[in-house]
Amino acid sequence: MRLRKLLRVVLFLVLAAFAGAGTADAEGLRNIASVTLASYFDGSYRLESVDAFLARLSPAFTLLVRLSRNDTPGYWQHVFTLGPVVNFSDNIYTELSYGLGIDSAGEITHEAEANFNFETEATWAGAGLRVVFFPASDYFYFLPSVSGKFRPVPALGLFGKAFISIDSDTVVTNSFWGEADYAFSSRIRANAGFTLSRADAFGYSLLAGLKISFTPQVSLQYTLQYLSDTVTYLAAPQPRSGISNGLVLDWKF
Repeated sequence: MRLRKLLRVVLFLVLAAFAGAGTADAEGLRNIASVTLASYFDGSYRLESVDAFLARLSPAFTLLVRLSRNDTPGYWQHVFTLGPVVNFSDNIYTELSYGLGIDSAGEITHEAEANFNFETEATWAGAGLRVVFFPASDYFYFLPSVSGKFRPVPALGLFGKAFISIDSDTVVTNSFWGEADYAFSSRIRANAGFTLSRADAFGYSLLAGLKISFTPQVSLQYTLQYLSDTVTYLAAPQPRSGISNGLVLDWKF
């Protein structure tokens, strides 16, 4: 009964969100779909599928609806996320969202996230906070972050993001993500980067990718990542080693 009630609530929220999105003009709609498969060296895996739909309802307000699923051996989790993106000016905006999750054991997860951003043509800076709570085990963790991106020339982008996680067991982990991207043309952009992390041991990852813009509205990006004790976040922050392959399809319509 608990699961059925939860599914009814999620269905109602989805229908209400898309009913509201129907008032958006055609140029304010966007869908971002991604699939990431991480194959770990211990023989396990993680498959993450995400579909995010954004509808600009007014110049200052955009609605976000996101559905995600995570699969690992013997476990799955669905998360439904809903929230607004609010533009305070041409350069300042915030993203707020709440996510309701259900896993293969029937346990519920609550997720809340807030991101504050400042953006110009050449620079971008942001600060965010994500909170995840598991009521069944009374476990939670906080994930604050700061990030920025700078374009010294239009074709080159330099990005950095620092994370720290603190959980209810007072376990602290740290991560940093650095990346550079370069546009060879208006249709092809390559990226390369790394992550550094610390949990029980030092970890890192190396990544490289390619983004192809078929039209100004449609693009596809592929990313290959090597993981070495890299901190990942699902039921709890944990270091993993393996190979990750990811695809992102971005469609504006």
